[in-house]
Amino acid sequence: MLTLDRLADLTDADRAAAAALGAIVYPPADHAHWPGRHLEWDTPEWCVRVHDGGAIVSFAGVYLRDATLDGTSVLVGGVGKVKTHPAARGRGFAAAAVRRAGEFFEAHGAAFGLLVCRAELVAYYERLGWREFAGRLIVRQRGEATDFTLNGAMALAVRADAPAAGTIDLCGPPW
Repeated sequence: MLTLDRLADLTDADRAAAAALGAIVYPPADHAHWPGRHLEWDTPEWCVRVHDGGAIVSFAGVYLRDATLDGTSVLVGGVGKVKTHPAARGRGFAAAAVRRAGEFFEAHGAAFGLLVCRAELVAYYERLGWREFAGRLIVRQRGEATDFTLNGAMALAVRADAPAAGTIDLCGPPW
């Protein structure tokens, strides 16, 4: 079962299940050494959750943000905080969640989608229709504009072509 919900509408049990999944996928001991641990990250307003056998097996945070592309205002859809239980990987759950996020972007008028990911995940997201963004990505960290260089960015065509270059200013923290 796949659902898209506002995070604010989740029950305490739903939030606890998502947090437990996060602790399995990103163990706290590993997080202590992650280079992005000191960055300010945005919290999604929506999420896609995939359940299998009654348990949450995959999660993707979903964002909509007014941003700019080369100085022009644009509505951008974002995907972040993607996680799938290790025992459920390779079964298409994360792909289904990311595709559902793309449908949400289309329904809400986003020009394109954006995500950031480690280099080893680029080929995975390319298979889902995303393409590398080789331009400059600007985010806010504690209110200050700064270039985002921790991970690469990828874009998805939604109502406009996915940008391959240029400057995207997310006008807020990364997701």
